[in-house]
Amino acid sequence: MDRINVPSELALLLETWPQPDRDEQAFPFVTVDAEGFPHVMLLCTAELLATPDRGALLVAVASRNARANLARNGIATLIAADGIAAHYTKLRVHDTEEHDRFTLYSCHVAEYKRDTLGIPLRPMDFHATKAIAESEKWAGTRAALARRCETSS
Repeated sequence: MDRINVPSELALLLETWPQPDRDEQAFPFVTVDAEGFPHVMLLCTAELLATPDRGALLVAVASRNARANLARNGIATLIAADGIAAHYTKLRVHDTEEHDRFTLYSCHVAEYKRDTLGIPLRPMDFHATKAIAESEKWAGTRAALARRCETSS
């Protein structure tokens, strides 16, 4: 199966950093469980990043269920919105890197669809706080993503 680059519109959505006391986009990340059902978790930009060449999407996953699903079948879907379009990105795990509390997945884009009806679209969001950033250890997660980007160039 041919792989495609991470679309620039999606890569731009993932470049931001969650700011305390601001609303930030929550990105549904969907894996498939052992029974064939969708397993949905929400990620933020501290856990997602396109490589500089846009050849891969890096995803930091702490959920044991999602990691088990990815170990079993190596596929997932990421959903994003930019105000006028939804972005559906089917991913295939290419490589993994284990960390203390999460696994860093390097994923290739297997299929991508930009979907719009030309009407305003509000992304799912959450209110970022300093406490959430500290409890989720976003700084460490994003540092791992950045290091991986450096080695993939």
